[in-house]
Amino acid sequence: KKVTGADSYKVYYSTNGKKWKSVKVTKNSATIKKLSSAKNYQFKVRAFAGKYYGEASKVVKATTKFTTATLSKVTSSKKKQASVNWKKTKNASGYVIEYSTSKNFTKKTTKTVTVKNGKTTKTTLKKLKSGKKYYVRVKAYKTVSKKAVYGDYSKVMTVKVK
Repeated sequence: KKVTGADSYKVYYSTNGKKWKSVKVTKNSATIKKLSSAKNYQFKVRAFAGKYYGEASKVVKATTKFTTATLSKVTSSKKKQASVNWKKTKNASGYVIEYSTSKNFTKKTTKTVTVKNGKTTKTTLKKLKSGKKYYVRVKAYKTVSKKAVYGDYSKVMTVKVK
């Protein structure tokens, strides 16, 4: 929250709660860039008025998003199947592939395949309907503190199933 009389703020951030880095800002919001992806961070803020400063806020914890995956190819060379290929995402624990007959990926028309190996870069979708158009996207995840931290979905590719 904005502090009356404050002319600047310092936002402190840390990954371990011991060694803190800071960024000086003049507004009561800030975007801190160049943080590591899929990492746990702690943040606190302190208001300044000239050379005087207030107490630091309570610590807030947040985890940064993981890297966005890149879908490279979706093809159908066999009946009722589609082959999905994506680029390896550095430090990924695995991938989630979504495919749907709806370009909006509605709940009713969408299915999900999870690949639990970060080194894998392809999978085959089976039991698809021949002659149907499918929309496919992939997202990478990294396990941090026993929780999956996801990147954004890749761009969508389409395939007409044989």
